[in-house]
Amino acid sequence: MAASILARKSLQALRARQLVVSGQALQNFHPYGLRANPCSYSSKKDDEEREQLAREISKDWSSVFERSINTLFLTEMVRGLMLTLKYFFEPKVTINYPFEKGPLSPRFRGEHALRRYPTGEERCIACKLCEAICPAQAITIEAEEREDGSRRTTR
Repeated sequence: MAASILARKSLQALRARQLVVSGQALQNFHPYGLRANPCSYSSKKDDEEREQLAREISKDWSSVFERSINTLFLTEMVRGLMLTLKYFFEPKVTINYPFEKGPLSPRFRGEHALRRYPTGEERCIACKLCEAICPAQAITIEAEEREDGSRRTTR
């Protein structure tokens, strides 16, 4: 499609140049290549040569387009195959979860537990943040103040 438009525009430019070179103004030249005047300023042989040139240009561009599409398709297929082969020969990262546990970082904080001091006293200060953030609303905290002024949980 684009090649035919390019060929048509080049043919129009050729005709316009011929009119200017032959000393005739573009009085009767229509932008789409149609003339208002029925008389032709070029011979039939010249027109045939131009049409042949336009066809050759069109064929040339279509072959370039086809080759570039084939090249892109081939390179993308090769890249996809290389990616597949890369992951095919790498060691597997899958574990059998209930029976195998993955390694945990010492900084992992995803396990919920009520922590205690070495004396056995709970570390919870009853700020109720864990109660507020629990998505299942499974945590409830009841707290009261102690004699020393600190808040601690009762349940």
